[in-house]
Amino acid sequence: MIKILLIAYLVTFYISLPGLFSKAGYSAYKGLIPIYNLYILFEILNIKPLFILLIGIGLIILEDRMFIITFLFTIMPFTIADAYDKKLLTGILGLCLPFIVFPYIAYMNGTYIYDMED
Repeated sequence: MIKILLIAYLVTFYISLPGLFSKAGYSAYKGLIPIYNLYILFEILNIKPLFILLIGIGLIILEDRMFIITFLFTIMPFTIADAYDKKLLTGILGLCLPFIVFPYIAYMNGTYIYDMED
């Protein structure tokens, strides 16, 4: 059951990436390119490249890799909700019901508010 939920979470997340990218001013097709799409997403969410490097090193070195992945799955809905002008409640709902919230922000209701010129 957990594997099915994880696969559904990832499929919904990756389906939502082109919508999130187009609202942030990037080409939607960049959301379909593996690994590069995560780099662009971290740029959109104003997460520094050093943090990406630390996550990569942690995934290589640490024996308990699930801690880092769980941390990312937990923090991502809140940062996406913040970047697209949503409240804390949307982040909590994104944590509990990502199948509904991510497409809702990406394709229906959500305005990118971070400055792109930094």
